[in-house]
Amino acid sequence: MLSQSKDRPFILVTSEERSQVLEKINTQNWAKEIYIKLKVNTDFQVKTFYKNPESYIKQLPFNWSKGQKNSFPPFYKTYHVENGVQKNLDNATDVEKKHMELLVKYLQVSLDCGIMYYLTQDEKYAYVASSILYSFTKSAQKSKLSDWHGRGGWLFPNDGFREVRVIGYKVPLIYDFTAPYIKNGGQAFDIIKNKKVFFPVNELQDVCRTYADITVNYGQTGSNHSVLESPNLVYNALAMDDKKEREKLLSYFLTKNTVNQDALNVMAKNYKNKGDIWPETSQYLNHSTAILAKLLLVVNRYNSSLKLGEKYQNILFALPRLDYFVYPNNEIIRWGDGHRRAHVPYEAYENAYVLAKMDSLQELQDEFSPLIKRAMTKGKYHRKNPEALFWYNNDMSKEVAKIELPRTDRVYHAGIVLQRNLSSTNDPKDGLMCFVGGAHMVHGHAEGMNIELYGKGQVLGVDHGRKNYGQDLHENYSRIFAAHNTVIVNGSSKGEGGWVNLGINTVKPIAMEPKVGAEGVSPYHSFSLTSFEDNKGEKAEATQERTLALIRTSPTTGYYVDVFRSKSKLPNEYHDYLYHSIGDMLLFENDDIKLEKAPNRYQVNAKAEWVHNKQYRNPGWHFFKHVKTSKVYDKDVKATFHTKRLAQGGVFMQLHIPGFKNRTFTKVKAPITFEAPKPYDNLPTPTLVIRNEGEAWGNPFVVVFEPFNEKEKPTIRSVSKIEQDGLYKGLKIVSKTPSGVLIQYVITQSKDEIFQGDDIYFEGTFAIITVDENVILKSIYVGDGKNLRYRDHTVQTDSSNSYYKSYSN
Repeated sequence: MLSQSKDRPFILVTSEERSQVLEKINTQNWAKEIYIKLKVNTDFQVKTFYKNPESYIKQLPFNWSKGQKNSFPPFYKTYHVENGVQKNLDNATDVEKKHMELLVKYLQVSLDCGIMYYLTQDEKYAYVASSILYSFTKSAQKSKLSDWHGRGGWLFPNDGFREVRVIGYKVPLIYDFTAPYIKNGGQAFDIIKNKKVFFPVNELQDVCRTYADITVNYGQTGSNHSVLESPNLVYNALAMDDKKEREKLLSYFLTKNTVNQDALNVMAKNYKNKGDIWPETSQYLNHSTAILAKLLLVVNRYNSSLKLGEKYQNILFALPRLDYFVYPNNEIIRWGDGHRRAHVPYEAYENAYVLAKMDSLQELQDEFSPLIKRAMTKGKYHRKNPEALFWYNNDMSKEVAKIELPRTDRVYHAGIVLQRNLSSTNDPKDGLMCFVGGAHMVHGHAEGMNIELYGKGQVLGVDHGRKNYGQDLHENYSRIFAAHNTVIVNGSSKGEGGWVNLGINTVKPIAMEPKVGAEGVSPYHSFSLTSFEDNKGEKAEATQERTLALIRTSPTTGYYVDVFRSKSKLPNEYHDYLYHSIGDMLLFENDDIKLEKAPNRYQVNAKAEWVHNKQYRNPGWHFFKHVKTSKVYDKDVKATFHTKRLAQGGVFMQLHIPGFKNRTFTKVKAPITFEAPKPYDNLPTPTLVIRNEGEAWGNPFVVVFEPFNEKEKPTIRSVSKIEQDGLYKGLKIVSKTPSGVLIQYVITQSKDEIFQGDDIYFEGTFAIITVDENVILKSIYVGDGKNLRYRDHTVQTDSSNSYYKSYSN
């Protein structure tokens, strides 16, 4: 690799660029705001330091009891132990957190002072920055690097992964900004000698080598860990004053892989095609890509001949994808450890734009410039970080992007197939959206074939989410079957193998309409048919199919149809259908359903062996409380989830469940749903469990869901099943909508099956026939099928196997 000899600073910005940066501050309001905020906060720290340097520096978490006379003591080592087992710092004690936070705080003060020295050339800032860095350098070297190569660290012995993310990457940046001061004889304050001393650059170089070594030789590959540790590696590599050593360490980021760290050329394989995304959950996929985009820019600025933007364009194209996985209220669909709400990395958009300009990539410039303008116009993005001063300009086009959300989309690595139908009212509360999915990945959950449902402005049919890693709730509920809207087979569905023994198969699409990127043949209907093999462990051994349909009946109304088929190879099988909804209560509207307390119903595995990240108390339903269950009940059921304490007013989800033999109904209080709207983020989650004794294939679980609010009435008047030879084939659904009564025949079959009724013949997977109250045909929709006949109307589809025709006047 070639690079010219460079004077510091050069990691984030160069001395030659200083006049341009100052020009921005003097002429552009956004730059001036960043500068003033940085100066005010930093001046307060500098003033406090100058009052008493010794007292100020001694706020760092020095462990004086371990120190020797006339020598710097080590820092308190921050590590977390539970039941004699060393664990990472996700669940650290308050004292442990305080030590960690102090180091982070003072290193950030030092970095801010370094930046202010670069901007002002005032040595008072460099003196403070170098004094903090000097004390850190002296004390850090008193510690011994952990020999645990899984996640070992230096100051955090069993969580080096966290150490390099919150501490390690700051040290080289502080040095880079203060190096001109240090190398020109600038001094730092020594709290042991109580005087100014020259800065030991060679010792600082050793500290940076150690942090680079933690990333190169510690940690894990094949996950986002390599990405999250890469800033530490890149910045510490660039902190090396010896050019050959700098280039060698930087090669570990670019091309040289180790057993503990993936290089860029391996990480980039996750972006094989344009539009591919990092294959984890939502907060990790965008965060990982944003980090890589920033590092591509940093290293490309260091050596522009690398042309990293040109070489790794697909990484940059991945950045906007999360914008398309949102509900009408802008919350994110949730899978695995993903969050409901996430910050869109607009800074990463700007980094991608700057890199695209460097490498003359016009398509990428055209992609990101309108997106950045859109975010700024909507008030969602304000430049606020010092990097903006260094890198960004007002050189973008004035075009504002308009994001057109597709009717259907897929998150391929998560097995997700989503459907949406935005209303012509343009009110998010009138939008409809749902998804089905499930797959194994890092930070994925053993969730089976899971769904979420949106209605009246909220995600009502919810995935539980997650909070702190390593806790009983997370390991034995959040990340296994019972926390999801799925089917548990024989009480034994589980994950096995793969990442932390949570491996499951991927949900696979059998049929869907519209196809991803297609318009859709009908403005009112869409559906997906997916399959899943629940065969981990030895006690489920099930094959499953799920039909999920979204049916709009007016600009403000609509419903979902969920048909879940499940059968096991094992004798004495039983299947449990779970549906969680935010809310206050679940009420059955059938007077003759009698529910009795059953506190032990789900407690079989409550005390089973649990080994962190290895063995779990599957399927997790021992967390269910206030369990009340019915005797066998084979009639149609109507039930409603009441959600009355939302800021927007009351919202309801009504369920119509056709009756089948061998069914029992149970309602429980499941644990809270994380990131639910207040106050439901601190309340139990009402949950319905339907048990079917025997196979649930020929007569599957069938539920029609209708959301409505307190100012409306539900539109569905009746739901009855359509059968052939005693087996389920579809539904007759009668609705009273704002525009009139609709009668809809919804046929839901497995692929290429045939239904023969009195008035309907259908060869295919999914179809809807809509008539009015006078039985006058209004429309025919074929989502997937070949032939359909309704009375004297005959439909044969083309090669797409889909069709829609409206007969309205």
